[in-house]
Amino acid sequence: MIRHTIITAIGEDRPGLVEEVSEFVFECGGSIQESRMANMLGQFAIAMLVCGTREAIDRITSEIDVLTSQTAIDIRVTPVEPPETEEQTTTYLLVGRALDQAGLVYQVADVLRRFEVNIEALETTLEPAPVTGAPVFAMDLVVSIPTGASIDNLRSELGVVCESLNIDWTLAPLVDDRIDEVQPTGS
Repeated sequence: MIRHTIITAIGEDRPGLVEEVSEFVFECGGSIQESRMANMLGQFAIAMLVCGTREAIDRITSEIDVLTSQTAIDIRVTPVEPPETEEQTTTYLLVGRALDQAGLVYQVADVLRRFEVNIEALETTLEPAPVTGAPVFAMDLVVSIPTGASIDNLRSELGVVCESLNIDWTLAPLVDDRIDEVQPTGS
């Protein structure tokens, strides 16, 4: 029977770090199913879903201290079980761009929570505006909207928040991991 665990780690970035962590998983008999990794101001953050036999996951768990001492990064292992039943949802991509200001993620996430929308993935960055070079806050969210939720009401509430924060935004369904007919919804 296949087991799963999540490995999260953070430490000083350097060449070879991904190779060392992925080699450890491989040598223990595990396989990386999904991962997100990023350098953030010199600290490298890793989140990976690892699968394998019970023996492989047990070995990863019992030998994680060896990897910690070899790599000098903080590592945590969290066993997980797949959900027994999946809630009926539709996956959407929510994209927003605005001048950088405090509270953008919080206020958008608050609207999503009120509609019981689950954030599956969130990526934020600062990028320079094309002409002025002013910092533009970019956020891309993959969200799961419960079947039966009013998309029109969600769009309306998002519109109110995004207008108050001057966020240009779109909300479009994802079909087979691609955007389906993106329609601009923001200003």
